[in-house]
Amino acid sequence: MEIYIGYLAGFLGTVCWVPQTWKAWSTRDTSGLSLAANFLFLLTVTLWLLYGLLVKDWPLIIANGCATLIVLSIVAAKLKYK
Repeated sequence: MEIYIGYLAGFLGTVCWVPQTWKAWSTRDTSGLSLAANFLFLLTVTLWLLYGLLVKDWPLIIANGCATLIVLSIVAAKLKYK
């Protein structure tokens, strides 16, 4: 049962960033986004991904691997559309 809670939490925690990513890229408006906050969150999910890899925890690996790509996209949009 615990594994399913981990997958659900990982899915929801990752999917919540998709609308922000879509909006940033589709409108090219990132004025409401904080580069520092998103960069710190990118560092956070990257470290969680590394931790998941070290302990071989698939919910952590999948969720934070996806989150890293999504938040990296937000940071890239912020840098591109200053």
